[in-house]
Amino acid sequence: DRGPKGKGNKIKVRSKEQQGEKMSLRPSTAPPIQDMPPPGGYKKIDFGRYLPDRGPKGWQLWAGAVTIMAFGYYRLGQHNQRLVQQKMQERKVRYALAPLLQAEADREYMERELVALRREAEIMKDVVDENGNKWVPGSSQFYGGQWMPRKIGHFIRH
Repeated sequence: DRGPKGKGNKIKVRSKEQQGEKMSLRPSTAPPIQDMPPPGGYKKIDFGRYLPDRGPKGWQLWAGAVTIMAFGYYRLGQHNQRLVQQKMQERKVRYALAPLLQAEADREYMERELVALRREAEIMKDVVDENGNKWVPGSSQFYGGQWMPRKIGHFIRH
């Protein structure tokens, strides 16, 4: 049906049923045919012969994992013991240095106290109390009989 261009170029399409093929088969009422093994069964397959060994056995993996974890916990314990010993040594050093540091702080305090007392004596040289007594540097109207260091705020340098 092919002709020159423009003159009835029609293609005829035939269905599968027209070509002699059926769309689907109807189910048969006969019993199904099933493949059966040969008489006596199939030959045994030796899987061990064809499969190579693939790595360690399960118990070997467990033993390795337990060994590694035990070693890790051992190392962690050793590290913790070293840390405890190091902290104890640092504490002992602090305890040994505490009296020296306190003595240095006391010396600095006394220097500041002497400077403050000299300054107080200079400022209060003409002051007398209600009994007519001259002002004594370092004395306080709130003196309670027990020595207490002055507040730090008194030693701020102006």
